[in-house]
Parts: sequence; C-alpha cells; structure tokens
Amino acid sequence: MEIQEFTHSAERLRSDLLLQAMHYLDGTEDAEDAVQETLVKLWIAKNRISDARKMRNMASVICRNVSLNILRDSRNSISIEDARTIASLDNPHKQLEEQESWQKLKLSVQALTDKQRAILKMRNVDNMSYTDIAKVIGTTESSIRGMISKARMALLKQMKGAGL
Repeated sequence: MEIQEFTHSAERLRSDLLLQAMHYLDGTEDAEDAVQETLVKLWIAKNRISDARKMRNMASVICRNVSLNILRDSRNSISIEDARTIASLDNPHKQLEEQESWQKLKLSVQALTDKQRAILKMRNVDNMSYTDIAKVIGTTESSIRGMISKARMALLKQMKGAGL
C-alpha cells in the first residue's frame, strides 16, 4: 500500500476507530492514544495490506486489542503519581510540592500543540525510532528530529513559565 493511499484510508478510519476505542475506554485521551497506536501498528503492517477493506478489518481488530490492553494495564498498575504519593506520605510538605510540580508539568504538556504532544509521546513514551516516526508522519527523519527539538524547546519554555 502506498503512503498516499494509506494516509487517505487512515483519515477515513480515524473517527470510527476513536468511537470503537471510546467504547472500551473511559477517557477520550486514552481512546486517542489507542487510535494513534493502532495507526502506528497499521503503518508497520502496511506492506501486508492489499486494499482499504482489509485495512478497515485489520484496524478494527488492532484497535480492540490495543484498547483492551490499555484497559487491562490501567487496572493492574498504579500510576506514577500514586506511587510518589505513597512514597511521600510521611512528609506532607514534600507531597504537596510534588503534586504541584506534576500539575505544572501536565499543564505545560497540555499547552503544546497536538502534533508536538504526539511526536514527543511517540519518541519518549513509546520509544519509537526517528525513522519509524518519520514513516508514520510521512516526512523525513531529519524533519522529525527538528520537530522533536522544537517540541522539547516549547515544553521547556512552558515549564519555565509555569515556575518549574
């Protein structure tokens, strides 16, 4: 499947996949993550996809599995914030400082553009290579390096503005 055909099909599938993911997951943020991961997995398997109908079927199965994995992982683990809270129960002042820092960090990340957040997530959370991100986005590796650098600089600027 060619890049243009893939992106065109992916754009048409995106809203259906989001609805499907929201069926399994409570938050739209988790559902959006599931859709992004689904599209990345589809991209990786694009050479095995012969037409749009096969892509739709494969996307549905992948989205269901990814959503169920996110749901299972969220039930089986505590968040980083919860772990830090538990660790600092003996020091309420430290706990309050950490909560404020996490809140400022969240606000700084939310202030980034959707594209910047997605690219940073692909690189730093999903541990994707620059090459893989470039394939998903449909651009060059050097362009991705520049985008990530700008996103990191924007995040740093936001964090400094938030007092971190």
